Amino acid sequence: MLVSREFKPKRDELIYHYCSAETFHAICTYKAIRFSDLFSMNDFLEIHWGYSIWEKAANEIIKDVGESFLDQIDKIISTTGIRTSTLASCFSLKPDVLSQWRSYTNDGHGYCIGFKAQDIIQLPVRPLKVLYNENKQIKETVAILRAIFETEDNDNNQEKYGKNFFHACAMLAVDLAAFKNPAFVEEMEIRLLHLLNFEQSNKFLRLKDIGGTSFGEEVEGEQVKFRMANSLPVPYIDINFTNKGKVNPIKEVYIGPKNDSRTTAISVFLETMDVGNVNVIKSKASYR
Repeated sequence: MLVSREFKPKRDELIYHYCSAETFHAICTYKAIRFSDLFSMNDFLEIHWGYSIWEKAANEIIKDVGESFLDQIDKIISTTGIRTSTLASCFSLKPDVLSQWRSYTNDGHGYCIGFKAQDIIQLPVRPLKVLYNENKQIKETVAILRAIFETEDNDNNQEKYGKNFFHACAMLAVDLAAFKNPAFVEEMEIRLLHLLNFEQSNKFLRLKDIGGTSFGEEVEGEQVKFRMANSLPVPYIDINFTNKGKVNPIKEVYIGPKNDSRTTAISVFLETMDVGNVNVIKSKASYR
């Protein structure tokens, strides 16, 4: 729904994933990217920030569209978390950024992996370019609400608050995840989203991945697993990025500023793990 938020990379553009040494090893070994529950990201306001923007946009437009219309949208946005669980994998448009090394690579001891963006977005994901300007976030959301209102108001043949309305609002709910606090602007984040569904299980619910389209083909869902974040079980899935061994999207690897590994050692590791022809670079960030 947030068309301008959808990330459309240039032909050879790379996006960068900052990670610990352990995660780097796992990515290269299993050729997979991990998607974790959005609620468990480092910023505890991850999902709440987007909802706050929706509220501000709704207050700005309420006199034009009416409270009942906005109530219908809010019902869908508020219950999206009951119907689905949003998983995310986070990338950056920029490599070798000091704040990223500090936050996401075990204090500079890890790695930054450059992936060919056109390959990675062919996974069953929704790629979004994060927006950090609050005024623009509100303006964009207001424009979307007006578009939904006009479509609903003008189409006499459409069921009132029917399937099309629900789909538009559900997409808005998911895409609100592309809004972040301005304090994180240096991250220049590209966020890949993947949804899990809730399904009935005995007297409660369970999570299930229904799959999607990967490299132009329909694929089955991955096994939903959990990791422990302190005492909280956090759902995740791992998605293979090689298209059955046909693609290697890893093009660059940066060695963190506190990482003592030699570029030659990492090149040997990558070639041996069949992650070949990768440009290995030592960080130039001054951080000790």
